[in-house]
Amino acid sequence: MRRPRGQTCASLGLGLAALLLFAGPAISAEAPNLAYAKAVGWHVDSMPELASMEPTIHAVLDRVHVAFSGVDGQPVDGFFPGPTYSYDKLPGWAPFRLYGRDTATDLPMARYYYGTPALRSAIEEFLREQYADGSISATVAPDYKVDKATVVSDEETSVIVGAAEAFDAMPDPAWLNQPLRGQTAIERLNRAMDWVLANRRDASTALIKRAHTTDWGDIKWEPNADPSHMQPGDQWTVSIYDQAIAYAALRGLVRMNAAAGRDADRARWEAQAADLRAATDATLWQDDADHGFYRIHRHLAPDHVRHDVDESGVVAIGNAAAIFYGLADADKVPRILAALERARVDAGAGKPGLSLDPAYPAWFQVQMDQRMYQNGALWDWWAGRQISAEFWSGFWHIARDHLLMVARDWASHPGQVREWESPWLARTGADQAYAGAAAVVGQSVVDGLFGVQIVGREVGLMPRLDDASGGVHVYEPATDIYVAYEYQAAERGEALQYGSNSPTALSIRLPVRWPGDTRARLDGKDWLPITYQRTGEMLVGTVIVPSGSHQVTFFEVASGRAKF
Repeated sequence: MRRPRGQTCASLGLGLAALLLFAGPAISAEAPNLAYAKAVGWHVDSMPELASMEPTIHAVLDRVHVAFSGVDGQPVDGFFPGPTYSYDKLPGWAPFRLYGRDTATDLPMARYYYGTPALRSAIEEFLREQYADGSISATVAPDYKVDKATVVSDEETSVIVGAAEAFDAMPDPAWLNQPLRGQTAIERLNRAMDWVLANRRDASTALIKRAHTTDWGDIKWEPNADPSHMQPGDQWTVSIYDQAIAYAALRGLVRMNAAAGRDADRARWEAQAADLRAATDATLWQDDADHGFYRIHRHLAPDHVRHDVDESGVVAIGNAAAIFYGLADADKVPRILAALERARVDAGAGKPGLSLDPAYPAWFQVQMDQRMYQNGALWDWWAGRQISAEFWSGFWHIARDHLLMVARDWASHPGQVREWESPWLARTGADQAYAGAAAVVGQSVVDGLFGVQIVGREVGLMPRLDDASGGVHVYEPATDIYVAYEYQAAERGEALQYGSNSPTALSIRLPVRWPGDTRARLDGKDWLPITYQRTGEMLVGTVIVPSGSHQVTFFEVASGRAKF
């Protein structure tokens, strides 16, 4: 929802003279404090539903935050998926398990509530319990039992993506070079990807293969009492989701190997990433006017599964993953987003995160009927990633609309974050406190809408509020870094009042929402040079500013005035 123009700070719309006198935006009583504080919060004046999401996100993560003694006696700190994923009442079972794919989606938001062990130790435990051949278990647990779900191919790539998230938060090469059971962490991460490429790459397409699940799910098509493990004769496919997360894992390995001083491995993974993108485009991209999105998957030979639905027309959420994880080229993004939105509207879904549309008929596994679970239901675990992808790729308006849909849905069941929902069948998943969903929706707010990026002790801000006004305050315990800001927008200008204890200068990127030339000023005094970049629908200007407490103003130069 866009804020009405008449409710914005009118002084910014009065022209250059008024802007030079502009002292700063009024901060509402609900706004985050711009001084140092170990706190997280946000508000958007025109989207009041957003503020209440933060305590829900924190409470859900707290509810599943656990610690235990790892396989070598070291402390492990992590998150299990949700309350229904606890097994303390089952004889012989560990009380909980940490999942690699969930951990990778928890970390981008967990970093603002928990310290270094929560970011690193679960990843380290997955690597300590790595199989001898380089593959990685789906789970780790206090009983040290491991289990690989053989229908999927994203367990290794999820752990690599999680490691890259932890490294990006605290980019210390020593962490990558630490020994874990006789091999360094980076060596184990490289071996995990080597296993994927050696054992799960299809020779005919050069793509990563998996069972016939949905593009990302862990329930196979063939009726079986053990639906998460391959059996002889089961159908193989190559899906868009696996290529997307594998691409992200490869790019993560590029960054981490470069930091660890392993240039040969860096170059190897860089080439593999480029090859995977090209192969994906050749096999899964549907470029004709009736499509403009990636096919959910292709069946590999021998193909013995037939469907009553044309799979080329199935719009799968892996298309959002292709944007989120960086696989999709910029020219594909608007077509993919249009396809995802058509699918949402056609399905009658009230928010994003639709797993696929149309749903598959005659999927005989438990909970896989049409519009249930992974077969056409709604997942906030995917909605958060879709919204972040929309923000990052420069499609702020649809991202804001989608975020508001999720916020309003959450407001209808306060304190609950559901694993999945089927409004068509009036059903939800059993878990009402799903940590991965809470974390990725939080990421879509902090990193997406408010554009907060903290890499080590460096801070970048890119408010994507457009013509709305609001503010955010985040704190990262692992680095003791905080940043807070208030953003105010008017028709021909905007102001950002910020505070941060980063030891380095900040990069601030603000939208240029007017046709004329733009000027930028720091604290109403110094003129700032601006560099420009267009991403998607948005033109953004970047300025470099000092840390501390300051104000940046952008405004349109009135026609006919001299430029400085």
